[in-house]
Amino acid sequence: MAVEIISVGSKFILQDYRDGGIATIASQLLETGIEVDYVSVVSSQESRLEEILRQAIQRSAFIFVLGGEGSGEYDVAKKLLTRVLKKRLVLNYKVLDRIKAGFQERGEMMPRMAEKQALVPTDAEILDGENGRVAGFLFTYEQIHVVLLPDNPQQIGRMLQQHILPRLNPKTFRTGSANGFIFKTCGLSHTAIKDYLRGIERGDRPPSLNYVIDGEETSIIVTVKGDIQTDVNNRLKSVKSKIRKKLGNYLYGTGSQSLEEVVGKLLMQQNATLALAESCTGGLIAHKLTNVPGSSQYFERGVVSYSNEAKISLLDVSPNILEEHGAVSAETAISMAEGIRWIAQTSYGLAVTGIAGPSGGTPTKPVGLVYIALAVNGAETQWKKYQFSGDRISVKTSTAQTALNMLRHQLLTEQ
Repeated sequence: MAVEIISVGSKFILQDYRDGGIATIASQLLETGIEVDYVSVVSSQESRLEEILRQAIQRSAFIFVLGGEGSGEYDVAKKLLTRVLKKRLVLNYKVLDRIKAGFQERGEMMPRMAEKQALVPTDAEILDGENGRVAGFLFTYEQIHVVLLPDNPQQIGRMLQQHILPRLNPKTFRTGSANGFIFKTCGLSHTAIKDYLRGIERGDRPPSLNYVIDGEETSIIVTVKGDIQTDVNNRLKSVKSKIRKKLGNYLYGTGSQSLEEVVGKLLMQQNATLALAESCTGGLIAHKLTNVPGSSQYFERGVVSYSNEAKISLLDVSPNILEEHGAVSAETAISMAEGIRWIAQTSYGLAVTGIAGPSGGTPTKPVGLVYIALAVNGAETQWKKYQFSGDRISVKTSTAQTALNMLRHQLLTEQ
């Protein structure tokens, strides 16, 4: 029996779009031993969406449908699902009161269009949308289950844990048994990881290892299959142990953990603080760190010192260093890191400077050249030189990931 995810909307047109909703569902299902068989991303054009929904019902036993709240895609998906599953929409006054209360708590007037959120399909189970958020719905049609969810990764994760995962039996969706796990790595290329793990993929009943590359980070999706669940679980445990032993500190997390979450946790455990001096990343590292709840406990400040003048006036970088070595140099990165740490009086000062491109490179300092420096209270400042590839966004992303990973390694040495 197949499992399918359908994401509704034209988000895929955007160059920097990443579907967190799909990833949230797929990763949480994998950790319960359920693999996703089909993923579709379809525009909210009604005829196309209805066609995809009817195909899904013919081939899958459990279907997740995601739609954006503010863009109207969720309402379109709800209407078409109701039609395809031969239901009808009725106004639910309890849901309407909850939506009104949510607007009142935010001090806003509820727009008339918001009443659509209170239209509930007949015979569908309401998956409660707390704090005035849009509710999800669980449809049952013959032997098929369809879940409609607002495309919000945090809300999806909560609804899965509360309403969906407890009622799913992995054995329903396959013959035999399976279990899976996701490792997160940084600082090691995909080919190097495969070389490290070459022996694990050999032998009798080897696990399936799939890789997802994001700049300097690589996720390893591990799946083990067999006939008996206890045997599968034991084999997965053994595989996890072998991967940890082979990759060591290149592994930074598991599941949906992000590098910035892991770094933040290490900073809190050590009661340490951090200040940033960013040039080529333009504040991307600070953005990543402050996406983590509670980051104010360890993140003191971030300075985007793009110009030489900013480096001099805000970070106390010597004009002589800039004149002699240039803005993109080890000497400047070190001075930036030490300057921000001294000014902020933090445990660590992390600095990056480089050429993100596509222009600005020279034969001696090409596009993608980056220097990263980490100033540590009471120790010599570390620095490293990197040559990243790709477009401007790729260089910025790789720089931010590598800088955070440098800090992570330093924090691990001080545990």
